[in-house]
Amino acid sequence: MSKLKIDKELVDSILTAQLAGTIDEDADFTPLQGLSQPSVVFDFHGVTMLNSCGIREWVSFIAKLPPATRVTYRRCPQIIIEQINMVHGFFREGAVIESFAAPYYCEHCDKESKVLLKTAQVQNRHAPTQACPHCGEANMEFDALEEQYFHFLKNQG
Repeated sequence: MSKLKIDKELVDSILTAQLAGTIDEDADFTPLQGLSQPSVVFDFHGVTMLNSCGIREWVSFIAKLPPATRVTYRRCPQIIIEQINMVHGFFREGAVIESFAAPYYCEHCDKESKVLLKTAQVQNRHAPTQACPHCGEANMEFDALEEQYFHFLKNQG
């Protein structure tokens, strides 16, 4: 049984598919097969786990979308960004990453945070300054190697 939940919403010929749960060998993308909308937004915010079999299922599914379909990736958690950076075919060529979670660390209160960023906020693969949501400290540290984490931006227009 699939541990992946897919909720779909169609507004102005843009289909938004909200994915939640686990993308693994049991992931069932059948509710999304045969899409004919000109634009599809995949909202990954609720994805909590991904394994190698799930990656294979996703790559197979995304490769079957009609070539003319405009694809947007929205609210990608860190696990999705890591796969986009490592696995050829996880990110559909010509797609756009609208927003994603970025890891930050606050030295002042010793807390980690995942900050939702819009792709446009990242300039020259440098993490934008962020205030700590826990203590308000003005400058949290980006908690990854910028060049590696923001590698996916080379595919953006």
